[in-house]
Amino acid sequence: MSYRSVRDDDTSRTKIDVAVGILVGLRGCPPEEAFAELVKVVHRTGIGIGSIARALVDLAGGRSGTSGNYAEAFNAWGELLAKAHRAGV
Repeated sequence: MSYRSVRDDDTSRTKIDVAVGILVGLRGCPPEEAFAELVKVVHRTGIGIGSIARALVDLAGGRSGTSGNYAEAFNAWGELLAKAHRAGV
């Protein structure tokens, strides 16, 4: 395993942890439920968990994107994030 792939794996794990934290904060659910929600989106879309987590983090951070991953994250969580934004969360 190369240094780059280890670094990429660490980055993906970090993004997954952050994405889980975002869902925990928005839904008030345990981390296991938040992770299961990410996995459901992975199964529905066929996008890898690191990629969909990265897209959710970008979406929650207000960064716009044009990739299919970002579009799927928006479809899954855009309304939830908009409600939280309106509520000042």
